[in-house]
Amino acid sequence: MKKNIIYTMLFAAAAFILTSCGDDESAGMSRITYYPTIDLEGGSTIFVTKGSTWKDPGYTSIMGTEDVTDKVTVNSNVDMNTGGVYTITYTTTKNSDGFDSSTSRTVYVWDPSNGLDGFYTCTADGYRIYNGNQLGFNNDFTILLIRADGDNVYVDDFFGGWYSQRAGYGDNYKMGGKMKLAADGTLSPVSSYIPGWGDSLDGLSGTYDAEAKTFHVISVYNGNTMYFHMNWVKQ
Repeated sequence: MKKNIIYTMLFAAAAFILTSCGDDESAGMSRITYYPTIDLEGGSTIFVTKGSTWKDPGYTSIMGTEDVTDKVTVNSNVDMNTGGVYTITYTTTKNSDGFDSSTSRTVYVWDPSNGLDGFYTCTADGYRIYNGNQLGFNNDFTILLIRADGDNVYVDDFFGGWYSQRAGYGDNYKMGGKMKLAADGTLSPVSSYIPGWGDSLDGLSGTYDAEAKTFHVISVYNGNTMYFHMNWVKQ
């Protein structure tokens, strides 16, 4: 009988200690956290005509049942007078537990009437040479070109879709950037960057046939071990 009483007392003490510890650790913490969300009107990708007036299509932000749209901070680098790709970032205020939310919209500023801007097909007859071994594209892939500032042309993928589309790696494996289009139609590199690997091209050369609306391009990558031979034909 005494043993039962002792066991009961020990159990009660242990339960009290555990309960007390749990209360101390959870003191001041929210039982329910409402995370802010942001919904973009008009979609996350927008094409606008160069020289027009930019107007954001709009957005809404909700935290639980509360509308916090007026507490969203917008950061934009859109330049309607210069062709290219721009990013708008929307960030909400932090909730009571310090959580905020952020999303972005990509804006393409282009002039579809200038004869160059638009979507191009990287044709299936292109190929990559890697350490002396040749492998074909074998399928058509789509890329985007936009005349930017001066003689520069923005290209959304100098690989012609090799990794992002052919290999299925996605947009982080597009080698985006700019190339210079000289008056004689020759091409040279200006800037490039691939987010997935964090590096750039080693070289670029080629020509542009304005009448045929076709680019003949060689992109060099990976320490001059990869050569992408491509034809980009306007769609």
